[in-house]
Amino acid sequence: MNDNKHHYSNHCFNKCRKLINKISVTVLVTSLLYFACPVLADGTGTVDGAGDSITATASSTYKINNDRISVDFRGVDIRDVLSALAIKMGVDIILVDTEPVEINFSADNITLLQAMELIIGGQGLTYLQNGQIMVVGTPGVLQQNFFDQMILTRFSLYHVPAETIKELIGALGVEQVSITVDTNQRLIWVQGTAQVLKKVRELIYTVDTEDSRLSLDYKILTLHQIPTDRAVELLKSIGIELKRYVQLDNRLMVFDSELFPRWEEITTLVNDLDGQASVEQKVFVYQLKNITAGYAAKRLAQFHFGDEIKTITNNYEKFGRELLVLCPPYLETTVRSALVSLDATRQKTRIPVDTASGEGAYQSLNAKRSLLSELSGISLASFRISNNLSGDSKNPTYVLWVEETPDNVQLVKDLLGEMGGGSGGGGD
Repeated sequence: MNDNKHHYSNHCFNKCRKLINKISVTVLVTSLLYFACPVLADGTGTVDGAGDSITATASSTYKINNDRISVDFRGVDIRDVLSALAIKMGVDIILVDTEPVEINFSADNITLLQAMELIIGGQGLTYLQNGQIMVVGTPGVLQQNFFDQMILTRFSLYHVPAETIKELIGALGVEQVSITVDTNQRLIWVQGTAQVLKKVRELIYTVDTEDSRLSLDYKILTLHQIPTDRAVELLKSIGIELKRYVQLDNRLMVFDSELFPRWEEITTLVNDLDGQASVEQKVFVYQLKNITAGYAAKRLAQFHFGDEIKTITNNYEKFGRELLVLCPPYLETTVRSALVSLDATRQKTRIPVDTASGEGAYQSLNAKRSLLSELSGISLASFRISNNLSGDSKNPTYVLWVEETPDNVQLVKDLLGEMGGGSGGGGD
């Protein structure tokens, strides 16, 4: 690789890295397989195997973002043009065996795909598509079996040594990949198919950051029914956003260390969500005001929605007020209306919740009263302590009672049960 090409790769990387920190899609461009910005390879590599050339464009079932745009490119490198289009389209574009060329192109109100086809068509190029990967090149170079070929590519590293990246690639469990590390720990050579190189690129961009110097610990989430991107979407909908992760088949390799203290909870949630019903179901979190999640789930089941409705509560369903609901889209409004009716303010009642006798009994109940108010959010004024009921000043008996809705009374009882005293148990 000549110095100019090396300079372009480093310059392009520096120019595009900030953008890629915000966007998960990139463009790959090579001289034989030249990775232009924003990607981590330096622009050297070979493609093993030769075959008959093709002239037709291959399509894919992957749904790209194909919004309409107006563009005006003047004297712009084709690699930068394809970089911008790839980001907008949500794909990876590989430019094969094509020399850098400046583009002059202007058009109004055309789709992203039309813009790409017109630009590459003007250079005598065509493309193949396989899923999220699009390969651009001359008809004489592209082959129908291109995606099965083994491609050797060099990736540059900036914060994480090559040996560590090699171990992480191994942890991905990718088959038919060859990894070579030389004395320069800022370079790593990887040989694999275009699909494998895409996963390696995703891994490197996920971990090769400044904060990765502190920790490269990761957790694995394995899915059985729903796709990994659907799992990411569902977790985000309930307030758990994965930021640093790699998708591979039915697994998610997660590097978000701030989530690890909650990992048992996250794993439980994913297991609950990992069913065929979650593929097309509407998922939402309902924030309750007057009743707990466990109570809401129990009462919602009595609306006879059948198996079409699924509710998920956390480990503290007796106390939490967030209910995760999965339902068909056409039932969402009905389910929300049912939850509104369940969560309505109910008439207050007076219920005794705890009793204490003997020396210090009053002080004990008064301390519990304050703690229960703090834990439940119920006003301290709702808690009362009776007069001495024993008639014996030396061995008094006092009762702690609360004036609240049945739901809040049950919450107080459950809290007392967790504290190891009082009259916990079921109730309306």
